[in-house]
Amino acid sequence: MRMGRRTAVSAAVALAFVSASCTTSQQALTKNPNAVSASALCRTLASTKDGKFQQDLYAELVRRSMTIDQCTDMIRKQNQAIAAGIAIAAIGAAVAVCSNNDCGGGGYARPNYYEGADWDEFYDPYPQLVWACRNIATGQFVDYSNCYGKAQTDWRWPAKYAY
Repeated sequence: MRMGRRTAVSAAVALAFVSASCTTSQQALTKNPNAVSASALCRTLASTKDGKFQQDLYAELVRRSMTIDQCTDMIRKQNQAIAAGIAIAAIGAAVAVCSNNDCGGGGYARPNYYEGADWDEFYDPYPQLVWACRNIATGQFVDYSNCYGKAQTDWRWPAKYAY
């Protein structure tokens, strides 16, 4: 749970940083208006309360043949892209946490009773019951040492004939 909060805080800080880095100042606009990106113009226009600065920003947008609707759309698309990036980062962080802490889930793991070898009792060619060790996955006979320590039960292959 602590990692989830840390990820959320990191995402909020990243969003604030990205949004703040996409604005401009009155000095930067006055000094070199061409150096200010359209995104910075739009974001600053949307966030500033200074009436004179708003007029200057709007005048620069008009000079660039941009509308307020275009600014609104640009900001919305950027915010969506930022949110998607943060979501992907959060998912990546969750995957990293789970891979380090064995969260489980995802995919199918074949139970271990399908692995290794097991005993089988069946009739040999001389109609006598015999025990043999078989590979569970293939049914092929394997060395008795593969069944060492396992109880001689015949629940896996109950038929009494050799395959």
